Amino acid sequence: MILRNLLSPGKIGKLELKNRVIFPPMGTSLPDVGGFVSQKLIDYHVARAKGGCGLNIIEIASIHPTSKGSRTLGIYNDAFLPGMTRLASAIKEAGGKACLQLWHAGRQTNSSVTGMPIVSPSSIPCPLCQEMPHVLTKTEIHELVEAFGDASLRAEKAGFDAIELHGAHGYLIAQFMSGYSNDREDEYGGNFKNRMRFPVEVILNIRKKVGPDYPIIFRVSADEMVAKGIKIMEAKEIAIVMEAAGVNAVHVSIGVYQTLQYTVPPIDLPVAFNVDNAMKIKEVVTIPVIAVDRINDPILAEKILDERKADFISIGRGQLADPEFVNKAARNEFDSIVKCIACNQGCVDRIFTMGLPISCLRNPACGNESEFAFKPVDKKKRVLVIGGGPGGLEAATTMKRRGHDVILCEKDSHLGGQFYLAGVVPRKQEMMAAALQMGELAKIAGVEIRLQTLVNREIINEINPDEIVLATGVIPVIPNIVGIFKNHVVLAHDVLSGEVSTGSKVAIIGGGLVGLEVAELLAEQHKEVTVIEMADDIVKDMGFLRKAFTLEYVQKEGIQIFKDTLCTEIKDLSILIEKEGKQIDLVGINSVVIAAGAMPNNEMEETIKAMNIPYHVIGDARKPRKALEAIWEGAEVGRTI
Repeated sequence: MILRNLLSPGKIGKLELKNRVIFPPMGTSLPDVGGFVSQKLIDYHVARAKGGCGLNIIEIASIHPTSKGSRTLGIYNDAFLPGMTRLASAIKEAGGKACLQLWHAGRQTNSSVTGMPIVSPSSIPCPLCQEMPHVLTKTEIHELVEAFGDASLRAEKAGFDAIELHGAHGYLIAQFMSGYSNDREDEYGGNFKNRMRFPVEVILNIRKKVGPDYPIIFRVSADEMVAKGIKIMEAKEIAIVMEAAGVNAVHVSIGVYQTLQYTVPPIDLPVAFNVDNAMKIKEVVTIPVIAVDRINDPILAEKILDERKADFISIGRGQLADPEFVNKAARNEFDSIVKCIACNQGCVDRIFTMGLPISCLRNPACGNESEFAFKPVDKKKRVLVIGGGPGGLEAATTMKRRGHDVILCEKDSHLGGQFYLAGVVPRKQEMMAAALQMGELAKIAGVEIRLQTLVNREIINEINPDEIVLATGVIPVIPNIVGIFKNHVVLAHDVLSGEVSTGSKVAIIGGGLVGLEVAELLAEQHKEVTVIEMADDIVKDMGFLRKAFTLEYVQKEGIQIFKDTLCTEIKDLSILIEKEGKQIDLVGINSVVIAAGAMPNNEMEETIKAMNIPYHVIGDARKPRKALEAIWEGAEVGRTI
């Protein structure tokens, strides 16, 4: 067996698990209003349990009203028990085991969310939430200790096989443990022993209420990545104390709200970057240690276990992208696993910036499992897909799997569109791999693929489709700048594709996502790069966690940024820019790259209309946006035609 460790049984306390894969707790916004379990949340977890996962840890469940939220699960009174019971039962009926994460936000929320004053050990506001918390009195601390114990008892009554205490990511338990958020001078603050008093009292109270054998997992940030915060040496001491207090496993994460880019790491961080922290904690405890953070491949997970760096592996976003991750791994079908690429578009940006429930760029069914249930076609059709980018590939593959006869035509020599090009940029090679895999999966499904085929009326007549999906992407916007057609002016996509090269000193007109991708690529080639952006900020179209690393890279590589700036003229060896009403001549520029935005490439639409063939426009051909929207629209068309 290739995965002899990952697929071997394991134990957390007296809880026996069929393998070493854990689905970690991630906020979904899937619960119903009021914090009750929804059918969508049940379907979401059942899909991963059926997919072979050993243990599902349910997302944060609030143990007290001072930490409640509209769509945050609640477990602070018995009204939540019926839904929790249905959830635990459904997971177990699907072949898995169920664990509930018990949580209190402390200062990392707002009173506008909870409807009550927020609380914390000290009068230190969270730098992100920026609200001064009420300092907990000793009486209130004891009330919360009891609340954790009562919530644990409810979880046990609901049928959960275990609980996880959220002592990581800067939430209430971590706020007590960390000098970053605790400056108390009583017995709950100051030295390490005092800062550990609250979590120890919580565990002892839980043990009093659920007994000595009910499994307790403790989640900890091995490094909070902030001044005065928990570092690995202190995290090791925390783990030792937690084991002595009665915890059965330690789940080793990283970060706080202020450093969320490490807690939910984007593609900019390497895979398994936090595993060594798990290994260091494993060295000082005898209970199992769970590793997490960008572990998206079963072979990688097996290697971590084989090297004894951890005892269990949390695979979260990897099981969002492919709920059959474990089953496919068990069948040695590694190439068919749809891998998470840590784009964070569906699992983070969608929740935090759009206010919508969780999903996944690579798996539109995520969070919509019932709606996306596979339905074979009633009537087979011949469908032409024009464009082999991610949206077109998703549509073609979905339709073919449902039973349609599908032909996909792509004008370039490769599939993947802009998703493929993005993969040439430093730190984003996984996007190219994903684009290539989408193409391979389309071929495996049986889609007829014609590369280097520019579709026209004659080709449409030859194929004779019943319906057409237009997924032709975008064409670049050419700004009205004097000198725009000079020989040393090139397009961003041509630079990314390698069709053109640039000189040693480059100006990029446009500071959006594509402009910064080109800037990073050229900086990697040791070229001097200047970006001109007319808006008040760069990469406004990039998710906030990825943006943190992009800005860090820009600074490290010395990429010069001009914001609120217009390029008014391109000369032979300089460009003229206007900033705050002043004209500046940037000299020595020997190449100019145009990345000033894009517009839909839907020139075939009028031809298709005239031919009176039913058609659908998806992705950037409809409106330039992110890959998530293109893939989603491809999936929607694919399951409705």
